[in-house]
Amino acid sequence: MQTYIYGFPMMDLYRTLWETSFDPDRDHDRTLNEFYFFRRLVTHEDTWVVSPNEDTIYHRAFVDLRKEPVILVIPPMGDRKYWFPLGNMFHDFDGHLSWDTVGRGGGSFALCPPGWTGVLPEDVKRVDVSTPIIWILGRYAVNGPDDVSSATALQDETKLIPLSQWGQSGATRPDIDPAAYPALTRDDLTDARKYFTTLNQLLRMTSRQDHPMDVAMASWLREINMDAAQRFDWDALSPEAQRGLERAAKEGHRIVFERQPRAVPIVNTWQVARLPQDFSKEPVGAAGGAMLGLLYNPGVVATYDVTFTDETGTSLDGRNRYVLRLDPPPPVNAFWSLSMYSAETFLFVESAINRYSLGDRTEGLVYNDDGSLKIYLQHQKPTDPKKRANWLPAPEGPFYLALRHYSPQAPILNGDWEPTPVAKQ
Repeated sequence: MQTYIYGFPMMDLYRTLWETSFDPDRDHDRTLNEFYFFRRLVTHEDTWVVSPNEDTIYHRAFVDLRKEPVILVIPPMGDRKYWFPLGNMFHDFDGHLSWDTVGRGGGSFALCPPGWTGVLPEDVKRVDVSTPIIWILGRYAVNGPDDVSSATALQDETKLIPLSQWGQSGATRPDIDPAAYPALTRDDLTDARKYFTTLNQLLRMTSRQDHPMDVAMASWLREINMDAAQRFDWDALSPEAQRGLERAAKEGHRIVFERQPRAVPIVNTWQVARLPQDFSKEPVGAAGGAMLGLLYNPGVVATYDVTFTDETGTSLDGRNRYVLRLDPPPPVNAFWSLSMYSAETFLFVESAINRYSLGDRTEGLVYNDDGSLKIYLQHQKPTDPKKRANWLPAPEGPFYLALRHYSPQAPILNGDWEPTPVAKQ
């Protein structure tokens, strides 16, 4: 069970890699080592990532660096805010390239795997990452649908180029062999045979060097023949060991699922996520966080508040009426937004007004004279026009909320600003 929980962030992340890069049942035209550009805002019809936002457009890539470094090219951005968090396959972060750390001019950055030695071109900066396979989920801030075309023009200039092709005209597309990557789907996350066999393969494909958690887990892995230096063989296990691992997969998944509402500290019924760059040192919290919101940001990029309940601790349900008073709204350098999700699908909720979130860039919001803001959460459309302007539509059943703060200011990071609880009307 320890092994199941320890491996869950990597397994769910790799599941996303395989489904979005190789799954023949999905409609995709990109593979590893190239960006998939999402050229529109996310809607309720998108299922490729849980708890998405509609404040940015995404550019997603899984990058296999086992052959050579790959150079990330970020174009000059002007006033456009952007973020490129770089994460390893354990869902920890190796850094972020953004308007906070790089600035308006962009640049070229060589993503180098552990132990790589070599010479880089003069105009390329070295960035060391901690696993041979990594992920990037770049984000460009977008101020509504009318701003999408300007942002997608910058996507066209955002590139991943193998070091061996740097400086050449017309770099070729990656030549990736799908057979070299084991298949893994969402259903496989509760299939003990598939789960533990694939985890053993991944520990060889994309291992870390001397991480304390890996060292601590080594004896557990060896005990069930899952050490990275061993080839795990389900059929060689005794019937008792097989039953034990089947139970571990079932119970481990249940533990991770039930940890979601308390993956991080709770303040005023909200989970306040000020996530460290090295979250895997807390395996249960990291697994719950990954299940709730895969490909999230570290606190230096963005912070999150998530709630499933009202001020009494009762689960939020769209058949009731609620109000959230932000007094004051979150202090940020970029933007804040409040998003609505189904607690059954973890995706956006379809609504008659096509509103999945609202925030400081939403036109027409009605603020109080003291600068505070009341947001109304319910399934039925409010009859009061002022409430309707501040209405975030809920499903007819259970839901949860995510309050995002991009480039948060100090009061959010040090706890001086806290979200207020959702009140039932």
